[in-house]
Amino acid sequence: NSTIMSTKRNEADGDGPDGSIESDQECEGEDYDTLAPLPADLLIHPHEIDDANNHDNPIPHHHRSPVPPSNVPFSSSSPQHPDAAKTTAASKRRSVEASSGRPIFPVRNPTKQDLEHARKILESLQTNHGFVTPDRGNLDDPSIMWKEGKPDYTITDLHYFLGKTKNHTPGSLEQSVENFIKTWEMEATHKEFYQWTTVDQDAYEVQANGGKIYSSEEAPWVGNYNWLLATCDKNLYDSTKETFESSHGKFRYAFPEGFPFEVLEVFSGPPKITFTWRHWAVFSGQFEGHKGNGETINMTGFGVVSVNEDGKAKKIEIYYDPDSFLEVLRGKKDCSDGIDRGVAFGGPIAGGLDSLAFMMTAIELEEKEPDGVGNNGGRPTTEQTTERDKGNGESNSRCPFSGVTR
Repeated sequence: NSTIMSTKRNEADGDGPDGSIESDQECEGEDYDTLAPLPADLLIHPHEIDDANNHDNPIPHHHRSPVPPSNVPFSSSSPQHPDAAKTTAASKRRSVEASSGRPIFPVRNPTKQDLEHARKILESLQTNHGFVTPDRGNLDDPSIMWKEGKPDYTITDLHYFLGKTKNHTPGSLEQSVENFIKTWEMEATHKEFYQWTTVDQDAYEVQANGGKIYSSEEAPWVGNYNWLLATCDKNLYDSTKETFESSHGKFRYAFPEGFPFEVLEVFSGPPKITFTWRHWAVFSGQFEGHKGNGETINMTGFGVVSVNEDGKAKKIEIYYDPDSFLEVLRGKKDCSDGIDRGVAFGGPIAGGLDSLAFMMTAIELEEKEPDGVGNNGGRPTTEQTTERDKGNGESNSRCPFSGVTR
């Protein structure tokens, strides 16, 4: 079973976000994927996940701009959203969330300064809490043919660090399973199937809630959102009417700050890995016309991954409650705190988004010039950085579960 909950941001700061989105010329992290600038009226600071930027390989404009959520699947021939043309350097982003004054770090369209500040906060969180950056393999491998450019996970990892409730021991089975899922999500979003290293390509299949089994000939093309939501009420989401692109576009509009993921507990290791998981996101965008009010939505579930002798997935089964999740996004129900559903994952170790304002204040004080004027100038829009997530430099061919400890 799974649970959907929410925590309202308080007036001063906020609660909240593993996911990420790309900029005008870059791709996102694992929980979001490939499409581009959101309409100006939906941008708090102009996405799941899962989940990134690419200046070297600009994304074709039509493929970077999904149509607003509708009943018509998005395709490469779909027109650009009309509001996208109105997005100017001045209107493209705001540096703080309107109701709380909390700094906003979007996974899509982060500025160079956003990325610099995010790296400083990441370093602080690693030092203070012993957090370890997720290992998604060697993203600098020159043989990888990225769908739309190599992803940058800086902002994704920031929201993951801020919202995670578990800090698994390095080298543990829990950490290995979490890295495996994050790598699989990254590959499903950004790489052509023949280059996926996390799955047994001859045997690969996926299934959600005991429903239809999608084989390797179908699963990579429909996209993770569509097979994961295949069993839900068709009045809430009809995956047969959505494409890979349109499905990712819908959730990017809903979650501008990403859709982070963590493994909670692991109950058994290879060859049949069983675990509980959590996804969370700040609902500050829109989902098919319904606008979020800044609540943090938590979603939990159970996963089963059967792997071969090389640690590559043959079958992935996910169990959770998609209807409750979608009812919240459509405004049909309010989120609960999860207590009545038996959920026990604890609060964010690093304080969630509540702590972000304090960390940003410290950074801005450090950046102030002698005359007292911050040289970030209110964090104006700048050109995006071209720095990349360097990965761990190791080969992706090794068994991901070798040498792990409990």
